[in-house]
Amino acid sequence: MKLGGRPGPGSLRRALRRGGAVALVALFAAFPGVARAEGAMLLTEPLEGRKVRLDGVPKEWPSKFTDLSRKLQGGRSAPAASGNVGYDARYVYVAMKVKDGKIVRTRGAGAGEDHAVLYLAFPKAAGGYTTYAVGLYPGEPGKLPGVVKLGGRTVAGASLVEAPMAGGFTFEAKIPWSAFREATRTRVGLRGALRYNDADRGGVVGAVVATSTARGGSALPPLPLEAEQGLHQALIGPKNLPDVPARQAVGNVAGGRLYEQVAVYSTYLTIVGPDFRAGKEFHFSELSVEDARAVNELRLVDFDGDGLDEIVLRLRIGKRARHREVLNVLKMGSDDVPYVALSHEVGIKTEDGELENEVKIKKAGSKASIEIVQGKSKGFDPDTYAEPLPGGETHAALLPWETTKSRTFELRGRTFQSADEESWEPKMKAKVASRAAPRGASGPPAPRPPSPDELLDRVYGLYRKDRGVGAKKPRFDFVTDVAGDTTPERVVVHDRDIVVFGKGFRAGSSYTFITVGVPEGKDIVNATARDVTGDGKAEIIVRGVLHAKASKALGGDVVQRYGLFIYQVQGDELTRVFAAETGRALGKNRIIGAVAFAPADKGFELELRPARAIGWTEQTYPFPIDQTAAGGLEPLQLPWAGSSKRYVYDGTRFSQR
Repeated sequence: MKLGGRPGPGSLRRALRRGGAVALVALFAAFPGVARAEGAMLLTEPLEGRKVRLDGVPKEWPSKFTDLSRKLQGGRSAPAASGNVGYDARYVYVAMKVKDGKIVRTRGAGAGEDHAVLYLAFPKAAGGYTTYAVGLYPGEPGKLPGVVKLGGRTVAGASLVEAPMAGGFTFEAKIPWSAFREATRTRVGLRGALRYNDADRGGVVGAVVATSTARGGSALPPLPLEAEQGLHQALIGPKNLPDVPARQAVGNVAGGRLYEQVAVYSTYLTIVGPDFRAGKEFHFSELSVEDARAVNELRLVDFDGDGLDEIVLRLRIGKRARHREVLNVLKMGSDDVPYVALSHEVGIKTEDGELENEVKIKKAGSKASIEIVQGKSKGFDPDTYAEPLPGGETHAALLPWETTKSRTFELRGRTFQSADEESWEPKMKAKVASRAAPRGASGPPAPRPPSPDELLDRVYGLYRKDRGVGAKKPRFDFVTDVAGDTTPERVVVHDRDIVVFGKGFRAGSSYTFITVGVPEGKDIVNATARDVTGDGKAEIIVRGVLHAKASKALGGDVVQRYGLFIYQVQGDELTRVFAAETGRALGKNRIIGAVAFAPADKGFELELRPARAIGWTEQTYPFPIDQTAAGGLEPLQLPWAGSSKRYVYDGTRFSQR
């Protein structure tokens, strides 16, 4: 083979483009783990841009071929053979050196004659592999031509040329990519092996050698093409990661003609493909897991019908005995870096109990939605449950005593938005609705949707008119006892307003409201209610996001501050009694904190726990450490800045203990 043009892969310079570390989380559905491959990984030679002419002599190939060292049949009589694979946009090439004194061939080129086999496996978008066994039959010069066969038939457009060498022969073959149906979209994540069958006279194969004992699928070793070679050279090799990913999926995540492979190697999520960043770079980000066994799911789904797949992950964060499971959906950004478009807790396990939400992906035409549904639970007691809410933008898991049966999310623009919520009558209820309600009193009921009698359309209409909200639907709408007598009030979150009204509140003739200090209504992530102070009335708990532009020194990007806000009805007015920053993000770096509700003699104490850092370190964190409330929010507890802080209700608000 005569080659000309650019240098081989050993001299290529690949930019290692590192993606920001992303805290990812939990999923569902059954994508099997990737099986451990057996055998030697074949070298692959990119030949694009070089003039290729088959002459049977592989002197222009790299000097080191891969030995077919597995002797599957024949023992000491097995021939010595080695080979390599090359490729360009149109063809797959195979070059082999074989120590075999006599070629046994007929015009029929049958299975009992001397021939090599290229096993080539393509990953399928739905999981699994499609494997092809390409027969490569060297000819006899002047008598029989070389033949390339697939499925018992000669491959159109393929050719094979052999040449003699001392003690045997060499050959070069080319097979058009068009012979493999999957190759029109998939040229990443391939598996492959070479085998040589040495036949005796009489149509019987006497010896077999190969690079792998496997004949197909995930059992074959990886066959990395140029894009993946950079991944192996710059990440997998230096970090001593397995050659084979623990999880993988192929699909169109970046918009090119050819698919990308999304894969998990140890604790790293990687994206690579021939069209991704022109095939010269790859993306990787480090997952917040202990090892690959904590990645419970990897799947690609097109949620918004734009023809591009989103990445769905389910991760176990923490130890097996105590952890959270979180569902994350990543969408590719305009800079070819994925970002978290949805994060939702779907499982919790502690020494006290465990629960698991079901996750369902529902297809509707070209689009899909995600439904989080109440699932299995055991051990947890609503009277003593005190696990912290997740920090940042992560939605909390559905608890078995909550009245929300399911939540449905749809991808709208850059992020997933709540599309529907279904209520139910919880199977599990607290013995008293509030753990620390005054003796002889019953606590407030769990939040639930309003009944027709509780809608109070006249009062609600008065609010709509006064605030000019028109016919817009509220973001959150539930009923519980937040004020006055035991008659429940309706709590509505409209844009940035929290509105309270009810039959027993202000004589059923008016309302009160307070505006949450976030930029827009969509920045309110969640709203619920719980008796935190222990007075028998529920407080309204809101989680939201604040945005601020960073200084020029920090690139001018938007800083996101995640906050927890607690509101209480005092008299006839809503008052904020607590607010704390629970997370911060700038670009791909983030701090994720948590707020725990610690049972006290009366109600709960609030505990701000040290946060977890992703990307930033104590040395690279660009903000000063807040010692007092910043912007009205209690300071974020940084992982390197000290222990937890507790806050106690003093009758009007929560103050640091």
